Amino acid sequence: MANECSTDKGSCHDASAQECSTGGKEQECNLHEKLLCLADEAWKEVLKEKIKAEIEKSAGEKLTKLAKVVAEANGRRWQFMIQGKKACDDYKNHVRSLLAE
Repeated sequence: MANECSTDKGSCHDASAQECSTGGKEQECNLHEKLLCLADEAWKEVLKEKIKAEIEKSAGEKLTKLAKVVAEANGRRWQFMIQGKKACDDYKNHVRSLLAE
């Protein structure tokens, strides 16, 4: 019997489910597989948190500086886009006012 956890749907599929599907008991038959998949997901989450903690320890200061640089650049980029939109809107309004004369 092949069991696998579906990563795209977050649920498990059990080849033996076909045998259990009569009488509306498929959920009961798949519960043990779903619990194992849930445990796998929890394990991955715990591992991911531990990896993040190690990264924070080894490169936290550098990542903080990098995040600051990126955030500042992003702020300047948005200011530039807003200024560009304002200039474009001013141009459109000027054209409208000339055509309305």
